[in-house]
Amino acid sequence: MWKKYFMTCVCLGVTMAAGGCQSTELEQRSFPLAAGIDLREEGEQKNLVVSFDFPDLAQISEKGRTTETAMGLSLEGMDMYHVEKSYENNTNRLLDYNHMKAVILGEGLLKDKEQLRTLLLSWEQREESARNTSLFVGAGSAAEILSLTEETEGSMGNYLEEMLESQKDFKQNKIATVGSLMNQWHNQNELLLIPVLTEGGGRPLITGYEAMVNFEHRGIITVEEAMESFLCQNLLEKFTCETVKNQVVEITDLRVSKTITKEGDLPVVIVSVSGKGKQKTGQISSVSEQYQLEKKIEKQLQADLMETGEKFQQEYGMDLTNSYVALGGHNRELYQKYKNDPDAYNQEVQQIFQVDISLMNWE
Repeated sequence: MWKKYFMTCVCLGVTMAAGGCQSTELEQRSFPLAAGIDLREEGEQKNLVVSFDFPDLAQISEKGRTTETAMGLSLEGMDMYHVEKSYENNTNRLLDYNHMKAVILGEGLLKDKEQLRTLLLSWEQREESARNTSLFVGAGSAAEILSLTEETEGSMGNYLEEMLESQKDFKQNKIATVGSLMNQWHNQNELLLIPVLTEGGGRPLITGYEAMVNFEHRGIITVEEAMESFLCQNLLEKFTCETVKNQVVEITDLRVSKTITKEGDLPVVIVSVSGKGKQKTGQISSVSEQYQLEKKIEKQLQADLMETGEKFQQEYGMDLTNSYVALGGHNRELYQKYKNDPDAYNQEVQQIFQVDISLMNWE
């Protein structure tokens, strides 16, 4: 009986000690909401410059005023391990990424495959680094974007999270993430579009998209071009189309299907887009005008997709429709031909676009 009593006390003591350690450990941790990572080159030496965005704890509670963690802090090191060690040595705190909302990469880092691969490996080996953290590119530098806190009323991490949540064009969970970039690194078989942030009026604005194929930087495309690619990939809830006469139609209830066939020795991808259109500008007054506008919108959208598709292939070696990822499920013969050469597929695939739009409102 005494032995049983002794073991019970020991267990209680261990439990209480563990609880105390956990509480102390939380007080010794810092929780960045966003991180901006730039690459600095000095001769042959390449270092990471990491800027952290911390919550303003003083705004959350009076108790937070006792926590001396700067809202913005930049550190430099040869890799993330040395950056984190520098933070620990200077603050006596550990970095905890469980509340990270956004990662911003500098353009220089994104173009350096070796440094980017090393960074992703360090993230992959760290269990607490969430793969669903939103990913951005900072035009110029990531640090400059994180510094734009005066107009964003505090944390850049919270601001970027709210920015993404306010976008109603995309289907749920279709934003570029750290996990998307990791998949690109491992699989190297798809088109990844990462939003580019630029300063505008003291705030970060999405002004384009960084295009990556096979883990290689291919260039920055416009927002409009990115939206056409997202449309072909069935990633949008709605899409806006404008005719030459400035008639704007918003297309909802989108249905997008993709078929990959073979014509001669070349692959052919057929993308069919259908939806319901609603006029945002202009007026029509008859069934005849409605029919004419429907055909005009269909023809315009087909032409726009074809033009952008050709530009992607000729200038960037990319497939607007991102069809390579689905090749194995559509045509095994083509998959065997191109399975080790996605670049050849992206440059050779022929694209056909079919559009069917029904207008909902005319009075």
